[in-house]
Amino acid sequence: MAIALAVLFVMIGAGVLFDIGGFIRRRCEQVQSKAADRRREMQWSHGRLETPYVPTLNARPGFIRALGLPILVVGALLLLLHLD
Repeated sequence: MAIALAVLFVMIGAGVLFDIGGFIRRRCEQVQSKAADRRREMQWSHGRLETPYVPTLNARPGFIRALGLPILVVGALLLLLHLD
């Protein structure tokens, strides 16, 4: 059971780190597009000039992919501890 959990951690960490299937990139593009549209509409409704939209950290694919590294390390450490 512990080995299965460790392998699951490693697989999820590698999947997130390497963005297998491009899911993270596509999802971040959707989030950024919607947020930019909402910002554009809000700026327009207040009669202001449009300012550029800068995505937050949780909408940047590089940041989310980097979160896969700690998951991968925890899974590898669990495997090392269990295999000793």
